[in-house]
Amino acid sequence: MLVNDSRAAGWRLGVLALLIFAAIGVLLNRLWQVQIVNSESALKQSEAQTTVKARIAPARGAICDRNGVMLAENRPSFDIDFYLDDLRRDYAQSHHGRTPTIKLTPDKHGRPRSEVDIVKVVEESVAPIKDMLGLTAPFTEKDEKDIREHYRTDRDIPYHYMRDLDFATVANFEERNLGMTGIRISQNPAREYTYGAFAAHILGYVGKPDNQNDHLSPDGTPYETIGRHGIEAVMDAQLQGSPGSAFQRVSSQGYAIPDPKLDSLLTPPTMGNTLFLTIDARIQYIAETAMAKSGWTRGSVIVMDPHNGDVLALASFPNYDPNKFIPRISLKDWDALNNDPTTPLYNRALHGFEPGSTYKIMVALAGLKSGHVTPNTEIDCPAAIPIDDHLFHNSTYAPGGTMSLVDAIKVSSDVFFYQYGIKSGIEAIDAMGARVGFGHKWGLLGDDDEDAGILPGPTWMKDPKVAERLRKAHAPDHWSNAQTANTSIGQGFVQVTPLQMATFLCSVANGGTVYQPRLYSRTENYKGDIVAQIPEGTVFNTLDVKPSDLKAVQMGMYKVVEEEGGTANLTAKIPGVHLAGKTGTAQAYRRLDGVRKQDLKTWFYCYGPFESPRYVVCVLVEGGKWGGTAAAPIASEIMKRLLALDAGGTENIAFLNPLQGNFNGVTDVEVHADPTAKPGDDSTTDSNGDASPPPDAPPLPASARNSGSGSKHAH
Repeated sequence: MLVNDSRAAGWRLGVLALLIFAAIGVLLNRLWQVQIVNSESALKQSEAQTTVKARIAPARGAICDRNGVMLAENRPSFDIDFYLDDLRRDYAQSHHGRTPTIKLTPDKHGRPRSEVDIVKVVEESVAPIKDMLGLTAPFTEKDEKDIREHYRTDRDIPYHYMRDLDFATVANFEERNLGMTGIRISQNPAREYTYGAFAAHILGYVGKPDNQNDHLSPDGTPYETIGRHGIEAVMDAQLQGSPGSAFQRVSSQGYAIPDPKLDSLLTPPTMGNTLFLTIDARIQYIAETAMAKSGWTRGSVIVMDPHNGDVLALASFPNYDPNKFIPRISLKDWDALNNDPTTPLYNRALHGFEPGSTYKIMVALAGLKSGHVTPNTEIDCPAAIPIDDHLFHNSTYAPGGTMSLVDAIKVSSDVFFYQYGIKSGIEAIDAMGARVGFGHKWGLLGDDDEDAGILPGPTWMKDPKVAERLRKAHAPDHWSNAQTANTSIGQGFVQVTPLQMATFLCSVANGGTVYQPRLYSRTENYKGDIVAQIPEGTVFNTLDVKPSDLKAVQMGMYKVVEEEGGTANLTAKIPGVHLAGKTGTAQAYRRLDGVRKQDLKTWFYCYGPFESPRYVVCVLVEGGKWGGTAAAPIASEIMKRLLALDAGGTENIAFLNPLQGNFNGVTDVEVHADPTAKPGDDSTTDSNGDASPPPDAPPLPASARNSGSGSKHAH
């Protein structure tokens, strides 16, 4: 019995030993397979588990002036990045495989859906270092939305939690970030506008896209920063670079492990193209500082080369500092910009205003081209004339006697141009306006940020939108001589942009060629090779008037500045230099605190030197009393400094703070019972104002309700 038990026990031990040896054999075989047979595959798998791919953001291309002066460039920004998938895995590991979830809307079949509550994961993961660094502000609703969207679409790309950290914060983070998986400091390029508010309305600003999937880079990943306004937006595709990538080995605790083998996998980012503008930074600086020096804070300045249409300066006031948008504008600053009634974000250089008497130069050319009048046509100019049963006054309320075109331009006679415009015909006026680009968007900064202006006339009046507006205002639905007269002095429905006015004056200065205005000339890649180029001197049209007729108009403008009695003789004349120019003052209105106020639009544009034009300058001032006293001195100051620059002078460009807007010059409205009373009555042209961009058709002027009753200041 004992023998049998002993044998049985020995048999069991033998089987057990056999099983143990078999198990060891299996383990050894597996070890052999992994370490020897499949070693390369296992190594790759191991590397994949411990290797993190990082996207390297590209730097945007620089924006330079025509001479290579950098107006927008890049600087290093230190950011705290979240690798959301790493945070999720680490969270699950530390919570025994459990992660918080949120419910989503059911799918199309009604089945319930859920996803990882990545916001809660991030909040709990980052809590220790937030407390240590004093970063205790909770996630905003936008932060939470951005984090969830980033996790759903781009979880392999780091999410920039905090941008533009100061050195102390970076040092503190590096010192205290002990094994924080998925949270790292990175260095990325950030936009910088070299001279602050300088050329703000040209350059625009950058920011995050509203929908990242609408802005994809060549590797299919969304751009984190895009141009949101100005040239940054219009030329975004050229300025964007191509992202790169790098691989880094990390331990299970999140520590970086040096691995030279991964260096060969680096794909460096490619910087975006450099954009060269036609703007001359020195001239832009002259334009902006001349406006600031004048004390006026709402308006626009444009300087152009009349021989090729290049825009040398384009400024709008008040303005803003685009650096406020880097890395993200605060809600307080954004509300301040948007709620400012002087509208600093509004680009006045590209929006429509009543031109006043500056429009008379185009009307003069229209009449000469029509053949219905000549430079020698003499017109009697009493203090007022009746048109369509209403009395239209001269701006001086005094008779001017008999005069011809040259002297009528010199003294800016309204009564002369009422009659001159009617003789010429509204069709001829509109045809010339179209030839020179009025009613046309030039598209320098995109169509959305520019008005076409209004060329009013019988055809315009039949437009369904205009007809509906006329009907609602109980205004006449047919064109009249009174409306032609009003249009002839740049009032009524007329609207033009400062850019259109400057472009038109270039054609007068250069002998009749209307050039397409040009704001940027070329782009170059990081190697300096030209990628794209816009040729200078692209012809849009010609004035197509007799040289003798054009010379008469030029002489009238010469007398405006150079002869006693000219409307800008006392305010625009420069000793030793001859200029040709034209003043303009248009009645317009706005509402301030619910009260209707008069807010005159005062103009002056000029070219010089008269004998050999080098520059065209156009100045608009809102709230001025008269074009000759508000706008003309600014243009004269600019022209004087431009010519000094040509003579070898210097302009030291400096950082500019924003010019804050005000409503100086806005006055109470005089109310007259008599609809044919002197200018200033409540029947004069009503502007929609510029607190917000104007609609397609402006609110009807009160004068239109009476077929043009009352005369208008246009001097």
